[in-house]
Amino acid sequence: MAVGREDVEILKPRIDKREYRRIVLRNSLQVLLISDLDTDKCAASMNVGVGSFCDPDGLEGLAHFLGSTNAFTASEMTNYFFDVNTDCFEEALDRFAQFLIKPLMSADATMREIKAVDSENQKNLLSDAWRMNQRNKSLTNMIDSSKW
Repeated sequence: MAVGREDVEILKPRIDKREYRRIVLRNSLQVLLISDLDTDKCAASMNVGVGSFCDPDGLEGLAHFLGSTNAFTASEMTNYFFDVNTDCFEEALDRFAQFLIKPLMSADATMREIKAVDSENQKNLLSDAWRMNQRNKSLTNMIDSSKW
C-alpha cells in the first residue's frame, strides 16, 4: 500500500518515547504512523485542506456539514478522527476509509445534519468570536477575488 517513505526528521520532545514514521501512499496521501506500546487504544486522523473559508456563498456550513461527528472544521481544514481498542483497529480503519471514499448521504441523515448545522449557526450568531471569524472569511474572499 505504501509506495514511499520520505526520510524526514520528526521533531519531538526528549520525554516522548513513541516511535514515528512517515510514509506516502500510492494516491499521494501522506501518513504519519505513531507507535506507543504503553496504550491500549489505536487511533487515526485524516486532515483535509478544506474548511469553512471554502464554503460557497449561500452554502455556509457546508464544510461543517461534512465533518461534525468525530471531526472538527476550522477555517482552512477539516479533521476527521476516531479511536478504538487495539484489537478492532484494522476493521475500524477500513470503515473510516470507506467513510472518506464513499460516504453514505441518506435523505434522513442529510436533513438531520442540515438542522444541526443551522441550529449551531443560530447559536453562533450571538458569539463575538464567531462573527470575527466570519469577518475574516469575508476579508479573505475579497482579497482572493481582487486577484492582487
